[in-house]
Amino acid sequence: MRFQRVHPSPLEPCGCVADYNTATGRLTFYVTSQAPHVHRTVIAMLSGIPEHQIRVISPDIGGGFGNKVGVYPGYVVAVAASLKLGVPVKWIETRTENIASTSFARDFHMTCEIAAREDGKVLGLRVKTIADHGAFDAAANPTKFPAGLFNIVTGSYDFKAAFVEVDAVYTNKAPGGVAYRCSFRVTEAAYLIERTMDVLAQRLKIDPAELRFRNFIRKDQFPYKSPTGWVYDSGDYEKTLKLALERIGYDELRKEQAEKRARGEFMGIGISTFTEIVGGGPKNTFDILGIKMFDSAEIRVHPTGKVIARLGVRHQGQGHETTFAQIIAEELGLSADDVLIEEGDTDTAPYGLGTYASRSTPTAGAAAALCARRIREKARKIAAHLLEVGEDDVVWDGTAFSAKGLPGKSVTMKDVAFAAYTDVPDGVEPGLEATYYYDPPNLTFPHGAYIAVVDIDKGTGAVKVRRFLAVDDCGNVINPMIVEGQVHGGLTEGFAIAFMQDIPYDSNGNCLAPNWMDYLVPTALDTPHWETDRTVTPSPHHPIGAKGVGESPNVGSPAAFVNAVVDALSPLGVEHIDMPLYPWKIWKILREHGINE
Repeated sequence: MRFQRVHPSPLEPCGCVADYNTATGRLTFYVTSQAPHVHRTVIAMLSGIPEHQIRVISPDIGGGFGNKVGVYPGYVVAVAASLKLGVPVKWIETRTENIASTSFARDFHMTCEIAAREDGKVLGLRVKTIADHGAFDAAANPTKFPAGLFNIVTGSYDFKAAFVEVDAVYTNKAPGGVAYRCSFRVTEAAYLIERTMDVLAQRLKIDPAELRFRNFIRKDQFPYKSPTGWVYDSGDYEKTLKLALERIGYDELRKEQAEKRARGEFMGIGISTFTEIVGGGPKNTFDILGIKMFDSAEIRVHPTGKVIARLGVRHQGQGHETTFAQIIAEELGLSADDVLIEEGDTDTAPYGLGTYASRSTPTAGAAAALCARRIREKARKIAAHLLEVGEDDVVWDGTAFSAKGLPGKSVTMKDVAFAAYTDVPDGVEPGLEATYYYDPPNLTFPHGAYIAVVDIDKGTGAVKVRRFLAVDDCGNVINPMIVEGQVHGGLTEGFAIAFMQDIPYDSNGNCLAPNWMDYLVPTALDTPHWETDRTVTPSPHHPIGAKGVGESPNVGSPAAFVNAVVDALSPLGVEHIDMPLYPWKIWKILREHGINE
């Protein structure tokens, strides 16, 4: 199976302004960056300017999806030119430059073998993958991103043994290999296992839902150590798929499908039950990178009880201002309206590794919660002073501090905040602020069950997605509306990958889809109606039980779409079709089998 070369293609292309002040020796760098602090460190290493003399400002970004993590040649040249000329230098991409030369994603050529009993119980898995990383790309080192998190290829299933081999090659294509709304190769791995499980179901003549139930990692097996070494934190795969089947009306759909097949019509039902792996976790996960994948939060509570919080990540539309404000407000017993979130300025934000791999809530959200708890512990000391009781006699109920045995005697966080600057007890430092760097003990493992229902037009090969249901489990949910928005956006990208997106090259290495005339982005007219639901399995090691969701719909949906189309064509003996599922591909298959000749 091949997962074709695709591109994040954000609404706003990459760009920067480098402004070197010759009088102060200070460089200000405005850039569309998902990781401003990382960019500052790289600029310091390349230019020799100390980091305290470099200010990186990442304003509101018009989408990223992984495309704006890297340091591109345009950034380096702009900095070098400003240093040389002593004037501001701007570099802004065109759309063609963005698609043709910035980091793409996928382009994986994959082979998968499953050993299974006749009753469908899987025993072993063997995977061989070759990744095309283009020219002179450091990430093509096979110990780095091509392997990445591909070991999650065992998915949601209890394999007893697995062997995964991943190689990368240099070619004359543009360099790259970015994580396009996925955690470093999880999307390719999830696609491969979910497609292969469907092939297994087809060959054994077992319903694909039933095959999954027979092989799921059971709830009582968590924390579960996979044969490739990952420790899944928590999950209830059976519950999630059962909910999806009930919501979609699976049995009725299969009956309808049988009736349509009897009339010569092509209707398909595709299932994808994926496990994601997010958070950019502990160093032992990313020894290949040689760094800890921490992130940070700095919170200051003013005398009036208003809060400013600065974080090391950078949003591109995920709603950090809302989500992080809610987390901090919940921990401190304040209103989210009282909390201002700031990101994207290295002069004010604590050092962080940025936003990618669905790591915002799993890492920065955890940092924000634990930072707020540090403040709350100090606030407890001040509250004890105000209540005239011992610190052990102070109770926090989520909204105020009160004294044990003294009903009605309490102080709010706003009372404590004012006292922190006017009336602190002896031995307690004035002020109410803290900084926290959260180094996750493990990654988090969200999962989901997606079901697509499609109809195929026999005359044209066009596929109509009649229904699509996404049931996600991302642990505890902070803001349901933001989660639903992330799922809708990710599903739309997954739909585009499955049906319309590819970056082909001719024999001379010319890119044949360098703009939105040839590299298609779905409009509101193209995009199906999305149905969503969720289950909740909190992460046991995360401070607030959250797992992350931004990438899950892009990870889980391509396989569901392809499974549905292959299911529709399975009476013709079709086992697999590589994406994208262009109408001409399907029309050709129909013609080869004598349909509408």
